[in-house]
Amino acid sequence: MAHPIENIMKTTMEQLKEMVDVNTIVGTPILTGNETMILPVSKVSMGFFSGGGEYCRAQAPIKRSGMEADGQGEGSYPFAGTSVAGMTLTPLAFLCVSGGAVKVLPATCNNTIDRAIEMIPESIATIEQAVKNICCKAHKCDSGEQPAGE
Repeated sequence: MAHPIENIMKTTMEQLKEMVDVNTIVGTPILTGNETMILPVSKVSMGFFSGGGEYCRAQAPIKRSGMEADGQGEGSYPFAGTSVAGMTLTPLAFLCVSGGAVKVLPATCNNTIDRAIEMIPESIATIEQAVKNICCKAHKCDSGEQPAGE
């Protein structure tokens, strides 16, 4: 029969499997009213310890009633064991999908410079659109392109 520490470890691992699944790392999608989907992304850290041993107070092994059923035969020492597990869940970012565009929004910004660098592509796109609109008004065209010959 299996050693008692194997039973302790097996039970602990089964409990850990129940706690962690794919929805722990990439959360359940959140749909907003304006067709935007938000996916939370997290980091999971886990620690696990299991141990045990036989102990004795007397010089000779002690036989107690029912020891054979526990896998301990004649001349065995009593067994003591434990297992401990810990888990932390840290949010890292959010994936925002809106109109075919995907943005990664960090859960925490280290400083304002990081945030400013992340906003550069969006700022450039906004400036390009503003320039096209000004150009169209000046040339009285309906589309974002200049008239031919200019």
